[in-house]
Amino acid sequence: MSETEREPRTLGRLIAIGDIHGCSVALKTLLDAINPQADDTIVVLGDVIDRGPDSKGCVESLIDLAGRCHLILLRGNHEEMLFNALESRSELHGWLKFGGQQTLDSYAQGSGPEDIPSDHLRFLRSGRPYFETNQFIFVHASYNHDMSMPDQASDAILRWESVTPHRMRPHNSNKSVIAGHTPQRSGQPLDLGFMKVIDTDCSRGGWLSALEVRSGKLVQAKQTQETRCSSLK
Repeated sequence: MSETEREPRTLGRLIAIGDIHGCSVALKTLLDAINPQADDTIVVLGDVIDRGPDSKGCVESLIDLAGRCHLILLRGNHEEMLFNALESRSELHGWLKFGGQQTLDSYAQGSGPEDIPSDHLRFLRSGRPYFETNQFIFVHASYNHDMSMPDQASDAILRWESVTPHRMRPHNSNKSVIAGHTPQRSGQPLDLGFMKVIDTDCSRGGWLSALEVRSGKLVQAKQTQETRCSSLK
């Protein structure tokens, strides 16, 4: 399946979910609140794993979700660190310091990245660099505003660059961009008009956010199972 698709022809919702970071309780609470249907398209913006207590449970929930709706997974920098850790011991040490240890602990105490089940690794490897429809662009981190998305598919900016609001420019396609990665510690997404950043820092006591991109409806959940709804329009 291409990273670029036309808008789904169904009447289903198009929903983006921000950085999950191992927060399985918040994820399950959020999914219960948005109640995904078979004709919905849900775009998970990456960083499913690391930091939080239950990366294993998060991957299991998303694999299950993929059987219930149209699920699009993007690759975040934390997934990239995991894949690098599988190839290099020096990369492994770096990953463990940035949340990888919590991921391994969720599988089994004393395990290594090679002990993560193959179906979980296969699912995480399926993450795309970006997802684009005829109205929206979804990225994990950021983008080059004057390059087409296929031309920057391999660029680290998509996974690693934080958003600095005054430096951002609309993409030359004039499509709205939805991103994660840059934590909004206020618990509210960053709304620049042409771009919305919906990483609301769930793993550090904040919220996990789901944005229905056409309507602007925002649903959020915490690890405490608290939920709230608002609108970005």
